[in-house]
Amino acid sequence: MDKKEYEKVKRLNYLQYCDYLQEKYGIGRSDCMTKSWNKNNKVSRTCDGLIAHHKYEDHAIMLSQKQIAMLNPFEWQKAENIVYCDYLEHLFLHILICENPAQDRNKNENVGIGGVCNFIVPELNDLYSGWATKQQWRKNCHEKVKNNKDVYFDLVKRFKEFQLKIIPLQVRIKTENIIRAVVSKKQEELIHSYAEKIIDEEDYNKKQARLDFISSALNASDKRENLFCKIGMEEQIKMLRKRFIEKLCSSFNEIYGSGWGKKNNKEIFSEIKKL
Repeated sequence: MDKKEYEKVKRLNYLQYCDYLQEKYGIGRSDCMTKSWNKNNKVSRTCDGLIAHHKYEDHAIMLSQKQIAMLNPFEWQKAENIVYCDYLEHLFLHILICENPAQDRNKNENVGIGGVCNFIVPELNDLYSGWATKQQWRKNCHEKVKNNKDVYFDLVKRFKEFQLKIIPLQVRIKTENIIRAVVSKKQEELIHSYAEKIIDEEDYNKKQARLDFISSALNASDKRENLFCKIGMEEQIKMLRKRFIEKLCSSFNEIYGSGWGKKNNKEIFSEIKKL
């Protein structure tokens, strides 16, 4: 994907872009997996510099892994649900998933972002820093995008701006959930602790005093937790933003160990930080 094509497709949503790429390259040459959930090599088009992407990756992570794929409908492995793409198109697909994940996606699966941060970006950081792979299939894929570094930076900038914008929202939601859990737990403990005493207490004034004590204890707890979380939220946001930038500035070598990628990517890391 060159700059001109990116300008043409950058406003498409995820499903629209999947349709665009299937129109461009065709659907899968075969199902991605056999009926016994083994990888079907007939689907591969790395000889053309193309990766096979699962259309339903906006619903579930790692659908090319047998043990995970088996937990999901086989339909998701069908040829009509395979989208071919080059490395930059693959990155854009995952960015679009991050921006608009499926509403009915698998619970507790953070779709899209793992593909960006753990696989595609580290490899492209190495490629655009001068790393030359010895694997022929990977060489084919790199050759297709090696002259489109400008598109890579456009995509990373888009992803970076989106993630930095939503981190405060993620922290706030997580913090509110923690507050609810803590207060609920304390409420449960207090109710269990005082329930028998309140039920057995015949003196109305003493019974009311116990109820008032529980109420005030919960209110105080709620205020303390809120205060603590408000103080902690800014630090959490700073930490997550810093960690996110560090993740964008990772390389294959750092993730997969010696022998992968280029150890010194200072120039491209500096560019990413400035985006």
